[in-house]
Amino acid sequence: MPPFNHLHPAIVHFPIALLMVAPAIFLLGALWPAQRRGIHAVALGLLLLGVLGGLAALITGEAAQIFARRTPELRAALDHHEDLAQGTMGIFGALAATWCLYLGLIRLRRRELPPALGRSLFILWMLLSACGVVTLILTGHAGGRMVHELHTHGGEGP
Repeated sequence: MPPFNHLHPAIVHFPIALLMVAPAIFLLGALWPAQRRGIHAVALGLLLLGVLGGLAALITGEAAQIFARRTPELRAALDHHEDLAQGTMGIFGALAATWCLYLGLIRLRRRELPPALGRSLFILWMLLSACGVVTLILTGHAGGRMVHELHTHGGEGP
């Protein structure tokens, strides 16, 4: 097993893929009513796995930054990347929590929400998902910039 500080580049690509795909699958479920429940169950699973992977990426990113050679430019880039990553995880964590809350509300009420309310909430949820995807792209870009432009690698010594 590689040292903990080397895990960030290996881990980070999985949550990026999962979190990018999950909202699209939720949308597919909305557009395919006959298969909605099954598709949304798969999408929620991907979203939850993405959030867990994102938390692992945050933890391994913290370990990697300790070993990165620090220049003023790199320090600013690290701070920017970390802020974006935390914001991204906040958005996707909120998305996962609200979807689970929605499912709990439906089970508690033992019926679906009124169609107009359900559609409105879903549109709002999808808009927040789009914001999450944008922050995810910006986070990945900031991380890639550190590796390719600033030539940092998490495993470098001080």
